[in-house]
Amino acid sequence: MSLFKKLFGKKETKEHSIVALTKEFEALGKKNKKTTKKTEYSNFQELLEQNAGLSFEKQQIFNDLTGTLAWNINLNTGTLSFGNLEFPIEVIGSLSFNDYSWMWGWANSKSGIPENLLGNSLELKRIGENKQIKELTEGHFVSEEGFEHKMGLIATGIFKTDAYFCANYGQGTMVLTIKSDKISKIDNNQLEKVLTTFPQVLSAIDLNHKNTFKNYLIDRNLEINIIENKIEGIKDGKKLTAEFDDLNRLKSLNGEI
Repeated sequence: MSLFKKLFGKKETKEHSIVALTKEFEALGKKNKKTTKKTEYSNFQELLEQNAGLSFEKQQIFNDLTGTLAWNINLNTGTLSFGNLEFPIEVIGSLSFNDYSWMWGWANSKSGIPENLLGNSLELKRIGENKQIKELTEGHFVSEEGFEHKMGLIATGIFKTDAYFCANYGQGTMVLTIKSDKISKIDNNQLEKVLTTFPQVLSAIDLNHKNTFKNYLIDRNLEINIIENKIEGIKDGKKLTAEFDDLNRLKSLNGEI
């Protein structure tokens, strides 16, 4: 029975009508929910899913800019250079290839990292303390292969930097964040980039597809409609549509652009 029939059809008691209408509106809300804000995160995985999409796209821009150029780090000046390109950096932490253990920059007292390069690292620690996320508060712990890229994506998203870089020094890699006008910004009007970037994100990292896609569209300032297992992102008459199965895995991704 449609909502109009309930409003103008057979008379019912006042109490019954209110209950029926409430259920009808609840059903409509479940079918079509609009959102523009991210939900609160409570663990490391959710934090990653909130930032992976846009950060991955930023990383593609940075990789296109630097290509295969040799790099050099100067911690005294706080810079990372690729040929004639030079960028200011902050140090997040490092991953050892020997045992895949992660050490935060703020915990690595023997490295001699200047304090002025540890602002982002220390802020992530404070976030971890507030949210009780152990990966952000334990100074040194065994992680897994690829953890350095997860941290880079998270840091890039939280601090709105332009990219991260994993500086491989042989026995391990140091994760740096980069913020520079020399790196092109994402054009939120180019929705076609989402169609090519999002599948690459999913192939690179183990994520909740649905949550990651929703947060990606929020970061790109799209109006979002959630209709059961379908998410639509709309901007200036253009539309992206992703459908997911009952396990939140991506089934299809299309665009009207």
